[in-house]
Parts: sequence; C-alpha cells; structure tokens
Amino acid sequence: MIPLDGEVLNDISRIHADRVAGYQRAIEELPDAEDNDLRILFQQYIEDSKAFMTELATALEKMELPVPGGSTPMGKIYRAWMDIKAFFTGDERQTILNSCEAMEDAVKKAYESALNQPGLFPEIFELIKTQNKQLQKAHAQVKRLRDS
Repeated sequence: MIPLDGEVLNDISRIHADRVAGYQRAIEELPDAEDNDLRILFQQYIEDSKAFMTELATALEKMELPVPGGSTPMGKIYRAWMDIKAFFTGDERQTILNSCEAMEDAVKKAYESALNQPGLFPEIFELIKTQNKQLQKAHAQVKRLRDS
C-alpha cells in the first residue's frame, strides 16, 4: 500500500505526463507559422512539466516509493483529473487556447486538491505548493492569450 504522500505525488506526476501530451498535441494542431509564439510557449510548458516530474520522482525515491508507471493504480486526484481533462477538438488558435485553458484549469484543481490533503509531510506540501505557484502563472498566461 502506497502512503498518502506517495499517492499524491504519483497522481500529480501522471497529470504532468498528460499535460506534456496535451501541449504536444496543441503544438501539432497549431495551423499557421504565425502561431510560433504559442509553439514556443507550449514547448516551455512541456519542459516545465518534465522538470516537475523529475522533482516528484526524486521525492518518491527519497521516500523509497516507486515512481509512476503504466501499471500503478490511479489515486483519487488522478481520477478527478481524468473526469475533467479536456481534449482538443479543433485546429484554430482560439479553440486550442480554449482547450489549453481547460487543461490548466484541471491542473489547478488537481493541485488545489493535493494541497488540501491532510497529513502530507511538510516537505511534500512545500514541493507541491512551489510547483503550484509556477503553474498558476502558466494558467494566467494561457487565459490572457485566450481572452485577447
């Protein structure tokens, strides 16, 4: 049985794997060369998520817990994420930004849920809190672009 801290870190790591896939898909869907600003931004978000996944894996390894793999059972935060995760449904800039904002909304909710889990080790709470601050900036940036 994986302790709560491990379950939360596993869930968040899976969410970042989905975020990477979502932004890779968004890059593929961008129709025009003039959308290069979004390609650069989305690539940065991919790199951020990969860095977060590395931090999460390091925390799991320190706790001597397994790093998420395809066969690891899904925890409640990840199940909630799967329930609200957005899929890309078009190839226009506005549609892609709408989908990206929905994805960032889901990430935000998952992190809020993680931060509200009682009994997390203080260092795990701080790691999640620090990542959340950076993710909130990404969310705000995507929302600004969507609304412009």
